[in-house]
Amino acid sequence: MKICLIGGGNPSAGELDDVMDAVSRYTDAGNKVLIIPFATEESKRDRWVQSAMKLFSDIGLGQISLLDESLTSIEMQQEIETSEVLYFTGGRPELLMNRLIEKNLLQTIQEFSGMMIGVSAGALIFCKDCLITKDDDYPETHFIKGLGLLDFSLEVHYDSSLDEELIPLSQNRDIYAIPNGSAILYGGKITEYIHDVYQFKDGNKHVIGSSNSVI
Repeated sequence: MKICLIGGGNPSAGELDDVMDAVSRYTDAGNKVLIIPFATEESKRDRWVQSAMKLFSDIGLGQISLLDESLTSIEMQQEIETSEVLYFTGGRPELLMNRLIEKNLLQTIQEFSGMMIGVSAGALIFCKDCLITKDDDYPETHFIKGLGLLDFSLEVHYDSSLDEELIPLSQNRDIYAIPNGSAILYGGKITEYIHDVYQFKDGNKHVIGSSNSVI
């Protein structure tokens, strides 16, 4: 299993080009890509799906399909099991987790042996504890239960204005904060950082990437 955790970014502006270059090293042209759009509100799905299709076609992956919500749980499980790459779109992590639970897909995803890619909310759900910091959509910071594939928490779309909140939260958990255009590759342990990523641990902030300093 390989997991790519993407903080966010605008593909049309080239913000994810380096991330997808890294993804291409772990995929083959014949791989089947399955887009799982359940985090995204229906009114925004077309844009997300078209963006994802372009990202994959640009690195030579042409077998791309969308997981259809009208399928039965067993049919969805079969779609996942016959794919080599799973792509989880952004949006709302609680919508994604609720749908995976309703469709009995948790175990199938947890046992998936291929590559999984999560963008924004789609990355958060790989954690044991999904950190959702307050913003325009969420009035309070809170945690929800995730897939449990990562023993650390994530902050996506990171910028330094969140430090005041993340530093105390890191006293009892490790948090990796990923800005737009940055990503983490994970395969049992972290194997690669694409651009700067920030680790919050024991009340300290470390930048990992072009430098390795404690801030």
